[in-house]
Amino acid sequence: MHQAKGSDGFFDIPCMQVRFSQLRKCLDRSTGTVFLVTGDEPYQHMLAADMFRKHQAKSGFTERKVLYAETGFDWAELDAAQHDLSLFGERTLIDLRIPTGKPGVSGSKALVRFVHDLHPDVALLIQAPRLDRNSMNSAWVKAVDKAGIVVRVWPLSYRETENWIRQKLKAEGFSSNREIVAFIALHVEGNLLAAVQELEKIVLVSESNELTLEAVSRVLTDSSHYSLNELKDALGSKENMRCVRILRGLEKENVKPPLVLWVMAEQARAMIASQDAAATARVAGRSDRLAQLSLVHQKHIGVRDANHDQEVSCLLRQCAWVDRIIKGQAHGNPWRELLQLGLAIQMAG
Repeated sequence: MHQAKGSDGFFDIPCMQVRFSQLRKCLDRSTGTVFLVTGDEPYQHMLAADMFRKHQAKSGFTERKVLYAETGFDWAELDAAQHDLSLFGERTLIDLRIPTGKPGVSGSKALVRFVHDLHPDVALLIQAPRLDRNSMNSAWVKAVDKAGIVVRVWPLSYRETENWIRQKLKAEGFSSNREIVAFIALHVEGNLLAAVQELEKIVLVSESNELTLEAVSRVLTDSSHYSLNELKDALGSKENMRCVRILRGLEKENVKPPLVLWVMAEQARAMIASQDAAATARVAGRSDRLAQLSLVHQKHIGVRDANHDQEVSCLLRQCAWVDRIIKGQAHGNPWRELLQLGLAIQMAG
């Protein structure tokens, strides 16, 4: 495993361990013409490949040949592409796609041979899905690592996804709060390519740079026959069948369960806040004498109100339980549990 070298000597970024965040610095200090990008995060994968192509274009690699090493691919094509130089003296970038990540014995030999016999006017970009441990230790990957750069792109954590979304919104001139960023992050589930598409919709549709949760929710769910706003309205009503119908519609339209739970949890919190505010107003608006009479009255109806308070307070615990099921930390069917939670919210309303 080698290190990229810059004008100030060697720097401590082993190429096998280059992360996407380190890639630009590594490319700026490297003169290598062989590059492998592997991983299952499509947006970073796409950007990494694009960064290498642009980097090589600056060095005169303006001609590009794309090869797809699918089942039945003749690896002699790679050898031919390497030696079939442009008649006009243009340097060539070979963009090799390996959809399975497994070139096989013949492919591995061809890649090793290509790297060992590098031509100064030919660069090689290899794109592959996430490679397992055995593949990363294969002869062809080691050859690429020795001659050039290997970058592995990983899906972002939930917190990293939130930070990425926050920065993108800020770059577009939008003001957002934690709720909005968290809502978008839940919607895209760590898929940055999906996040880019959704953020583009928000930028195009939003009438104000001051984003609201309601506006963002409307933009992200406007393709569904049933919307999360309809679900919110149904939860605040006593129309049980409407709630059931909307939830089943959202399930069929593949709306993400975490988003549905988000709406339900917000409704439960609103009910608790409303309950606390009403209790405070009742006490504050009465004289001491009326308060004493009220306490006597509460002895007769207190059981009913206490049960209602307990019922409302239990909703957040039920939300937490559904969240565990959605995350796979507990057994159960997420949509069945969401239905039970929705009906419980209606009953407590």
